[in-house]
Amino acid sequence: MVYVDYWSSKARCTMKRKWISSLLVGIIFLGSVVGPVAAALCPGDFLPWMSAATAEPETGLSTGRDHVVRNGDTLWALSREYHVDLDALLLMNNLDENDLLTVGRTLKIPISTCTVKKGDTLSSLASRYQVSVEALAMANQGKDPYQLEVGDVLIIPGFEADSIAASSTPSRGYSIDLAAFGWPVSGAVTSAYGWRKSGFHHGVDIAQETGAPIKAAADGIVIFSGAKPIYGKTVIISHNDGRETLYAHAQSILVHKNQRVRKGQIIALVGTTGRTTGPHVHFEVKLNGKTVNPLSQLR
Repeated sequence: MVYVDYWSSKARCTMKRKWISSLLVGIIFLGSVVGPVAAALCPGDFLPWMSAATAEPETGLSTGRDHVVRNGDTLWALSREYHVDLDALLLMNNLDENDLLTVGRTLKIPISTCTVKKGDTLSSLASRYQVSVEALAMANQGKDPYQLEVGDVLIIPGFEADSIAASSTPSRGYSIDLAAFGWPVSGAVTSAYGWRKSGFHHGVDIAQETGAPIKAAADGIVIFSGAKPIYGKTVIISHNDGRETLYAHAQSILVHKNQRVRKGQIIALVGTTGRTTGPHVHFEVKLNGKTVNPLSQLR
């Protein structure tokens, strides 16, 4: 019996050591799997697991982008489409604002882009490149910030003309004088331009009392006067520089289609028609059929 117990005890000790060794291996393996996953689940705080805290991450930025000129493109329109400084666009391509663009010509757009990787969110990318979430969403209107996909290429706003001027010397001087729009009403902006959880907001909402006058932002011709789904009673004006302005949710409209109006002329009265939660003006600005941030056009 003593002989049997001795070998049984030795076998149990051997099995216990093997079990402890297996447990340690399992813990190490689990840590190697859970560590990166946990890091990826913390947007904006990702640091490769077991890497040095002082390691410098690669920016992942690509600078410059080619654009093939399309029919109807203008330098001003391209600067708004890509949310870049017009001066920077002119400098990079050695142009002035009076140059005509030929269809098929390739221009260099002074923007920085990044490619979305697994675990990236709009918040983490904004933090990484030190821009606001709103600015990042505005520069990428075609992307839903709540559904970024791996491989998406996003524009990183904030590319300054100074960085180009340091390495580019235009052969000609130029001056730029773009007309600004007047405010359609005076009031607080209660909803900004850009992405929100319900979708992309293509204008700004300016609060004002019911019946307050709505004024034309600039000279132009009324191309729409009537009711639209969601927008309610709406006026759309086409301006001489190719831009369009839209004024929605009016209580009543005071102009008609094809009527020429002057900047500051009263065209409607503030109301709550369409889908609204209170009296305000929904104001949009379009350039070549694409909305731009109205606040960048107002003075």
